[in-house]
Amino acid sequence: MRVDWSQTAPFSGQVVDDTVEVTSSGTGGTFPLVAIDRPVIEGDAYALSGRIRYQGVVGVGFLEMWSVFSDGSRYFSRTQASDGPQARISGDSGWRDFELPFYLNGPELPVRLELDLVLPDAGRVWLGPLALTSPGATSSAWWSDRAGGLIGGIGGSLIGLTGALVGILVARGRGRRAVLATMVTLTVAGIGLLVAGAVAVVLSQPYAVYFPLILGGIILVAVFGSGSRRARRAYEDAELRRMRAMDTAPS
Repeated sequence: MRVDWSQTAPFSGQVVDDTVEVTSSGTGGTFPLVAIDRPVIEGDAYALSGRIRYQGVVGVGFLEMWSVFSDGSRYFSRTQASDGPQARISGDSGWRDFELPFYLNGPELPVRLELDLVLPDAGRVWLGPLALTSPGATSSAWWSDRAGGLIGGIGGSLIGLTGALVGILVARGRGRRAVLATMVTLTVAGIGLLVAGAVAVVLSQPYAVYFPLILGGIILVAVFGSGSRRARRAYEDAELRRMRAMDTAPS
């Protein structure tokens, strides 16, 4: 499927020679471009691609494709990589290719695709005709955008519950060996997630892949890495209090 700007009026900007020009005066914002209802998709992946150039973009902007499903759920793909067809928008660039892939996590297909341009500040952006290709996006993501959302949500909940349980046990002075071993294990896991996130960035994996890895790693290292020393000290203080209580107890 092809979106020709000479036949499809964009929601934002103006069309000149089959090219959409969007100008931000300095306040920035989200500029809706087009919506595709009932897109024809075959297979378990698809991509919205085209060409883009920009001038004087202040800060870091990006293109954003929303995949909307019949139950009202929405999942995004963004051009936020450091380079390649999923590179972010910043500064100046001549015409280059861009691609917004999405990997389905089941048989359900989206009922609508929405393309937005997001600019944080001033800048001018030009987009050529778009193409919706299916099956298969050209990038090989480690998991789909929907799976990335589930990983972030479930992982965040598990980290929160584990942190709460550890806090309760430390406050009561119980389970020292298990708590300290758990904190060390989760700290090492956090470092592993940070390394995996860095590799994902280098390999130009999409935002839904590298962001949960990096965020999860930062949280694990910050919470359990820095907290292990305090937990160890709290257990030592609790042990000293117990010893003093035994020494002062009447015989």
